[in-house]
Amino acid sequence: MEYTDAFVAFCKGNLDLNGEHYSAPYESLPACLIDCIYSLQSKYFSVTVPVVERYAERFMQGDRFAAGDTLRSFVEQVDGAGGAVAFASAVLRNRQRLSGRSKAEVCYDLAKKLLSLGINTKEDFQARTDVEVLEAVIRSVRGVGSAAMNYLFMLAGDPDRCKPDVHIHHCVRDALGRDLSDDDCQRLLASAVSELKAEYPHLYVARLDSIIWQKYQIGNKKK
Repeated sequence: MEYTDAFVAFCKGNLDLNGEHYSAPYESLPACLIDCIYSLQSKYFSVTVPVVERYAERFMQGDRFAAGDTLRSFVEQVDGAGGAVAFASAVLRNRQRLSGRSKAEVCYDLAKKLLSLGINTKEDFQARTDVEVLEAVIRSVRGVGSAAMNYLFMLAGDPDRCKPDVHIHHCVRDALGRDLSDDDCQRLLASAVSELKAEYPHLYVARLDSIIWQKYQIGNKKK
């Protein structure tokens, strides 16, 4: 891809490519969904993480990284609370909106769409081989674009995805002197990792995403 050489040179000169992966993975697919949607247009540590933790406190014995939670149970919990808006207020205690509706409603619709494909757990998500169909279904949910879709794949365990958020775009601008689209950022990181693997065999796209976070988000006072 165009710009790969320049981005690779920037990564080698400015990032700790041997850095540790930042966080433990979620084992609960609902936790992945909530993190994905509530991270959009939000500060991650002060907004997104507390929302996931409030969900985990009610339904995951206080451990947001615990296994066992399912999309079916999530949908039942939302229904039991009186719907997505009530769930956002009473459980998540966050009324942020996305594309004109509650983020909880976006999570709920996304969960229902995935369930319609037979996806109930993180393992079900990972087992799907018809990736293009899965991508199309995820993006059919109003408010979910390519960045959120790729981030959901990443949270669900796909090592070849990144979340082209403000920090990825910041890194790309620093490296290239210009910005790229979300889709081109995804392609650029994948292309760069292909080049870097000869020297950094442990590297994959999601890990490079995390390393960029180490520099641009976590290194910036965890804003």
